[in-house]
Amino acid sequence: MDLSVTIPVRDEEENLPELIRRLQAVFQAMGVSYEIILITDLNRDNTYGLIKEFNRRDERIKGIKLSNAFGHHVAVLAGLHHCRGRSVLLMDGDLQDLPEDIPKLYAKLQEGFDVVYGIKEKKDEAAWRNWASRAFLRLMARLSDQPLEFNTCMFRMISRKTVEALGQFREDEPSLTALMSLINFPTAAVAVSSGSRFKGRTKFNLRRQLNFAISFLLSFSTKPLRILSAGGLIIALLSLLYLPVVIFQKLFLGIPVSGWATIIVLITFLGGAQLFGLGLIGEYIGRIFVASKNRPLYIIEDRIGDLEPPQREQTNSEHPTSNVPHRI
Repeated sequence: MDLSVTIPVRDEEENLPELIRRLQAVFQAMGVSYEIILITDLNRDNTYGLIKEFNRRDERIKGIKLSNAFGHHVAVLAGLHHCRGRSVLLMDGDLQDLPEDIPKLYAKLQEGFDVVYGIKEKKDEAAWRNWASRAFLRLMARLSDQPLEFNTCMFRMISRKTVEALGQFREDEPSLTALMSLINFPTAAVAVSSGSRFKGRTKFNLRRQLNFAISFLLSFSTKPLRILSAGGLIIALLSLLYLPVVIFQKLFLGIPVSGWATIIVLITFLGGAQLFGLGLIGEYIGRIFVASKNRPLYIIEDRIGDLEPPQREQTNSEHPTSNVPHRI
């Protein structure tokens, strides 16, 4: 099979017909064999019913229903575990990624690259969100423990080799775009257009973006801990330097020791800094705690269509026919 497409969808009943129509038109013009894997979980509309209907009309359209909301990137990873194409396209299902740009990515991948991602020169979003996105990427580039190409756009084409490499990671809250940069296979960028959401409202609100940003930071950097240690050391040194000044003023200049307000401010500041530091350390420890449970990354409730069984690691104690998904 030439091409697999993995698309996470939730409450996209209004967008699915247009998305499928345009994808089919593009693939027909390209003359490639393909499959479209739609991954969903909890819906308030008939998204999953539509996927079943599309599969009855065209067996190349397949579906995976996860039992719970395990996260956007985990949903994409579930699709990667089941796809069988030599090339795999990742995209969102709201038509902000234009299907008409797929041939550009595919043609570039055929030049020998393993990852080809789309760069949207002008995103169709509010100015403050574009600014926040650029600022976040610059911050991550500085804080990362190693150089990473932080292009967070999910719209990209990857090779089978990249899919297999991604299967070696065990991330409880994975960022696939950063992991691809960490793998560092030959990568290229292609300028693509920025579409607007076809219908409905985005599910990726500000709260979810902030949670993802925090998880992103903690997954690829230990520098916050180093900054915290350096800050504590600097405060301690400043305190030691100021102590002789206070003693000299009292003994030789007769200046009484005062500054009740200053003391209160310093105590509250240091107390807040300590609580912040404990919270930061707790975030790292919490991630270790969650990882130590070795829970499945996702649970599949239902499958639609002929899907390749998920890749998995086996130990001597595992039964080869067990169908419980394991971390990949």
